[in-house]
Amino acid sequence: MTVKDALPLHPGRPRRSLREPSSHRGPLQVCAESAACVTPKSSMRLMMSVHFDAITLPELSARERALETASPPETTQFSLVGTASAQINEGALLAFDSALPKQMIDDISNSLLFAQLAADKQFNRHTATGDWQRTFFGTLSVMGWITGSLSERTEVAASPVDWAELITSYMPENVDQLVLSSIAASQQLPTTSSAIRIWSNAALVGDEGVVIVGPSYISGDNPNMAIALLKFTFEKEVAGFLRWDVNFNITTSIVTMELNESIYSKVRNSVIAKLGNRPKYLIASVPMK
Repeated sequence: MTVKDALPLHPGRPRRSLREPSSHRGPLQVCAESAACVTPKSSMRLMMSVHFDAITLPELSARERALETASPPETTQFSLVGTASAQINEGALLAFDSALPKQMIDDISNSLLFAQLAADKQFNRHTATGDWQRTFFGTLSVMGWITGSLSERTEVAASPVDWAELITSYMPENVDQLVLSSIAASQQLPTTSSAIRIWSNAALVGDEGVVIVGPSYISGDNPNMAIALLKFTFEKEVAGFLRWDVNFNITTSIVTMELNESIYSKVRNSVIAKLGNRPKYLIASVPMK
């Protein structure tokens, strides 16, 4: 089943536009006293004036060397074409609709990893999240990702929280099932798995976290993606993937994007060359049932 064929999980609720992030529909109190808590950011500058060839990636860190040493000998494998799939991609959970061809999956995967690393070279994603985020999305724009919509929201809540439902509430409704199934699959992974080791080392630092969830699907001739970038502050240190029984503050940026494949094709080989061996140990498949 592809995302365009999927029925809404909540049939009583009006469908959201594929280009507009939703209002919150979970159990949390969303800045109820201030309408300014949900802020359109369409004017935020996500473009970069730098040429792609000028973008560099950081040197291998001690963390990366440890992950490389511990990585399995085989090349990262994804699910067969024609089935929905997911992967941990550094600090992101990416999910792919079954209609996406392998080349598009590879392009999405490599470009998202490249953008994270390029942003890491310039800023710390945990202590300078705003600058890191602008560099991340700006790097994507240089590679051919075109922003459709952008908004930001702030929430404060007490546990328990249904994290899958919370994140799904940010997304266009056509990717509901893809988001829910990929999060559920990731939550089942043991904390000792290679995927969770990759993700937690990038996404979590003590009682803080920067989490990216990106479901993707094909629309027309190009892949599209809805990205939720969540900046957490917890009441205590956490572990594992989105199974946290803690109070939190969260600021979320919700972005819809489309990859212009004709533009990306011009930098595809350079992206692969600059990434080198990194996809082997910074990306891990998430088994989808």
